[in-house]
Amino acid sequence: RAANNASGVAFFEKHIRPVLVTECYACHGAEKQKGGLRVDYRDGLLKGGESGAAITPGKGAESLLIRTLRHEVKDLEMPKDGAKLDDTVVRRFVQWVDMGAPDPRDQPPSASDVAKASSWEAVRDQRRQWWSFQPVTRPQVPSPKNASWSDHAVDRFLLAKLEEQG
Repeated sequence: RAANNASGVAFFEKHIRPVLVTECYACHGAEKQKGGLRVDYRDGLLKGGESGAAITPGKGAESLLIRTLRHEVKDLEMPKDGAKLDDTVVRRFVQWVDMGAPDPRDQPPSASDVAKASSWEAVRDQRRQWWSFQPVTRPQVPSPKNASWSDHAVDRFLLAKLEEQG
């Protein structure tokens, strides 16, 4: 099992749990477990379902969950009947599994926890965090080392990031 360090749990809470709640719990949660898989607590993912363990901590690319999210396993493409998840979301799942799959959910949720997590208000609050709902800001244009390269603001952002990355 993964050491549930604070940064790993924070990563799970910010990037993994919200996706599980909105995309997976309906078919693999407390009320329904298609294929015998339950993803609403840690041991459910580790035990897996009829196809085996959903995750292998430390081995993201090999984990069945990742392969199904990438639509690499015939007849197990998830989310079922939905669009493939964004590549960034899938990369975060791989990163999470590679870091040992830290997950503070050590018990199956109670009925009240399930109702609270899937309530309209909880989904709304989670979706309010999407980048597209954040207020537009005007960040200060950076001053890269090679300022003579271009005086266009977009170029300065790009060059500053390139310089930062070496």
